[in-house]
Amino acid sequence: MVGLHMTTNNKEANSKYMSGDIRHLINKAIQDELANLPATLAEIKDPVQRLSFLTKLMPFVCAPIKQVGVSTARREVGEDNMFSM
Repeated sequence: MVGLHMTTNNKEANSKYMSGDIRHLINKAIQDELANLPATLAEIKDPVQRLSFLTKLMPFVCAPIKQVGVSTARREVGEDNMFSM
């Protein structure tokens, strides 16, 4: 069989290329599905199933919300010295 007698360097180079290729193909498939998302959602008639679909999708689409303390939030937006006397 062709390709079974590759050297280690060739095998590593091919696997790096292939993993990048696979990553590109997966990314393309996901982008295509995201483009079809409105049509997919329109096909789901049951509100419970639609809500289930959206809640499962949400962690991948929405950024996570980070809980911070009031003093940290004021420091991050530059309001930490506004209320000091």
